[in-house]
Amino acid sequence: MDQWTNRLSEYLDDELSPGEKAQTDAHLAECRACTTVLDELRAVIAQAASLPSAPPAADLWPGIEPRLDRRAAVTPFRERSARRFSFTMPQLVAAGLALMLLSGGSVWLAQYGGRTTSLPPIGAVAYAPGRRPASSSEGTVTASMAIADPRYDDAINDLERALEAGRSQLDPETVKILESNLSAIDRAIDQSRRALEADPANIYLHSHLAEARQRKLALLRRASALVSKS
Repeated sequence: MDQWTNRLSEYLDDELSPGEKAQTDAHLAECRACTTVLDELRAVIAQAASLPSAPPAADLWPGIEPRLDRRAAVTPFRERSARRFSFTMPQLVAAGLALMLLSGGSVWLAQYGGRTTSLPPIGAVAYAPGRRPASSSEGTVTASMAIADPRYDDAINDLERALEAGRSQLDPETVKILESNLSAIDRAIDQSRRALEADPANIYLHSHLAEARQRKLALLRRASALVSKS
């Protein structure tokens, strides 16, 4: 099946040769699984295109941010190659998780007209999708920071306690939107972890788990700012 799913991205963009397209059409006519993946990819593209853009907002989290050590070196993503990458099944799973996070966050951002300030991953080493680190030790470091960083956990716990203490100051509709988005992010984090149980060496999935944790932190920061203004 991977042979065909890896070809679906080029199929959607009409980049296959006539012969390859004919073969793919014939396979899709008989394979329900690949047809389902193709439909999901089309839904991902359509939903991503419909996400609203939002202007940047000032950093609203001066109280906890200094506690995070931002001196750790972060390796930037390598320059993208000009050739097109085909997607493997783990990458498709990660793309779906990313869309889930973006969709959940866009509801909150559209409601309040601002975008939370993103944080750089602490101690994480970034790789291009599908790439592997040069050594197993690098992969171990990335995995530990993506799954269990005490600094992130402490910050999230502090913000959750502050939000719980001040939730009575927010109107019910705000609380409903906030809880819905936090639940969506928590589900994405859980799905990322379960996907990594099946493919623990996948750097692309580790990256999306780290992004999900950062998105939760950013959303809680935004919520704590609303509580302090109420």
